[in-house]
Amino acid sequence: MARRFIVSSNNIKELENEKICIYGEEVKHIQVLRFNVGDYIHVNDSIYKIDSMSRDTIELEFVEKAKVIGVPNTNITLYMAFLKSDKMDFVVQKAVELGVSKIVPFFSSNVIVKLDEKDRLKRQTKLQKIADEACKQCGRTDTVEVATFVNFKDLEKEFILEDKVFFAYEASKESLRVEINEAKEKDLKKIGVVIGAEGGFTPKEADELKEIENVAVVGLGERILRAETAALNLISIIIYEMEE
Repeated sequence: MARRFIVSSNNIKELENEKICIYGEEVKHIQVLRFNVGDYIHVNDSIYKIDSMSRDTIELEFVEKAKVIGVPNTNITLYMAFLKSDKMDFVVQKAVELGVSKIVPFFSSNVIVKLDEKDRLKRQTKLQKIADEACKQCGRTDTVEVATFVNFKDLEKEFILEDKVFFAYEASKESLRVEINEAKEKDLKKIGVVIGAEGGFTPKEADELKEIENVAVVGLGERILRAETAALNLISIIIYEMEE
């Protein structure tokens, strides 16, 4: 199996005769791994043969589309309140391994970390790199987008894209199984999962989420879970139930 590399579209130039030229960090990575002209590599969703190499660029000749592996049938977007320290890195890595298709970090009232626009962009770039590495590590042949950070008030606009959104709320007694079974019966393919910060949501925020038409408020049992545990627990259950 060809070694996989993920290259941003900004670092790809289309050439003639089904060839491309790539730039950036992955070029250095390919060179460090001692790939040579004539070797085959997997770039994004296709297999290429290395046609030529220079210090900063590599020209590749298209061979074939890569076989799709590890991509779930259910499109799950994780809406994750931004967590402090390295907890957010951990959630992104494990969520990708479990099978989410997209991650949207957001800022709500109880988010401890405060970032300006410049710092948000830096963290998004770092989280995207973590997601890319997780895709390669677990053998997925797709990519998982870490979207631009949004504020709580923008979530409703994001939810319009989903068939159903599962809101994990510690005060809810509603059955997760019932809601998942309904999603399976309706063959819903676009599922959102929304998880609050370390301190959860304020009562006002929780009430606003409950009022959104396609949001299902569900409980995760009697035990109070950490935000990162709740995220991975709910994703695991949904993936298992929807993919069986």
